[in-house]
Amino acid sequence: MYNMLDTYELVLVLCGLNPNDDDDFNDSDKVDEILYEKYGIEDTNGLNRLIKDLTHFVGVGQSSLTGKNYKGFCRKNEWLYKIEIERKI
Repeated sequence: MYNMLDTYELVLVLCGLNPNDDDDFNDSDKVDEILYEKYGIEDTNGLNRLIKDLTHFVGVGQSSLTGKNYKGFCRKNEWLYKIEIERKI
């Protein structure tokens, strides 16, 4: 289950706005404009659909060969996209 308010707050942070500032929070046109300029996504509904789809692939893991830690998107035991992280899992 997802909460559209959580998505909207995430969008505000991604756009460099303050979710606790009423002016930023209430200016959905400004938020949609920044979201489009920065990511090419037309509105928060589009981002919400993308987030909902991507969360099924979120993963963290450690390479058994190198011991390096990764986070990214995976399907079963196959990384689709990963970046190395420094902290322990």
